Amino acid sequence: MSSFRKFPGYVLAIALCGVGFLLMGLAWTGWTLGLSWQWGLVAIVLSMVARFNGFVLVGTFFFAQEYLHWPMLQCLALTAVGLLFLTPRVFGEVMGALTGKDIRPL
Repeated sequence: MSSFRKFPGYVLAIALCGVGFLLMGLAWTGWTLGLSWQWGLVAIVLSMVARFNGFVLVGTFFFAQEYLHWPMLQCLALTAVGLLFLTPRVFGEVMGALTGKDIRPL
């Protein structure tokens, strides 16, 4: 019965991972349109080294601005979704809350 109660959390966790992969694809497209693919690779490497996912934040902003031609406020709203993936610890805490792990303060 306990695993059945956690099932919706597992489904939401899988959906959240899918959103993360989608955002990474949008970010890559945004980097290639906004600056170039070389800067996209540099951003990926810096994000991995610094353990701070600036690649997704800046890339989704570039995607909304360059590809969708949205106004600034809507670009920032799309970028705000990427704040869930800002650092590995924030992502781990969100996934832990969804899957029923003991929640500790950040």
